[in-house]
Amino acid sequence: MTKRLDPKRAALVAGAIAALACAGEAAAQNNLGRGSGSATLYELPNYQGRSVTITGSTSDLGDWRFNDRAQSARFSGTWRVCEHDDFRGRCQEIRGDVPDLTQYGLMAQISSLEPAGWQRPPGPGPGPGPFPPPGGGHGGWGPPGGDSRGVDGVKTVFFARPQVRGVDVAAGKTGADTFCRRQGLGPSVWYDSSERANRAIAPDGRIIGRSTVLRDLLCVKY
Repeated sequence: MTKRLDPKRAALVAGAIAALACAGEAAAQNNLGRGSGSATLYELPNYQGRSVTITGSTSDLGDWRFNDRAQSARFSGTWRVCEHDDFRGRCQEIRGDVPDLTQYGLMAQISSLEPAGWQRPPGPGPGPGPFPPPGGGHGGWGPPGGDSRGVDGVKTVFFARPQVRGVDVAAGKTGADTFCRRQGLGPSVWYDSSERANRAIAPDGRIIGRSTVLRDLLCVKY
């Protein structure tokens, strides 16, 4: 026999469910406003060819060797995309999958981008230089100097507190992979991001304010 719920109690339950749904939606919108998500750019239409994934404000895609190269893209969250570096020129807000950037008039014309609502710090101040662009090697920065020293395993190298010249590395897969490749290793296979620091270095080389940082990073040797 099915037991019926008291009408007053049913109304309370329904109200609670609606409140939780509204709270979840508001939290999601707030996260988008703080610049959550990522943008993956592809050098050919329909998500083909070489790609790069951006997780924060990037003022010059030349640092990633991807200036004026993107012909398609996948955006998680809403992103502000600009045709010149330093967010100059024509800018548009885009979200979702875009198999051909011609529809936005930005085919092979993107030079800078950032999550919509991103709050950039007033200025980086003195600090270490940027990471090399992703894709292996050290770019134009030469061998690492003053970086954290790793502990060799059989197939991996362990970094308890990865740093670049004394500055913690902002948490995220892109930063973890870039740090590993900076050491002449393969990509990251695991990292912890449960701690925060007052400042950190982002994958594009900017010094940013208080953020979650990498800890206990494992890089593969090959």
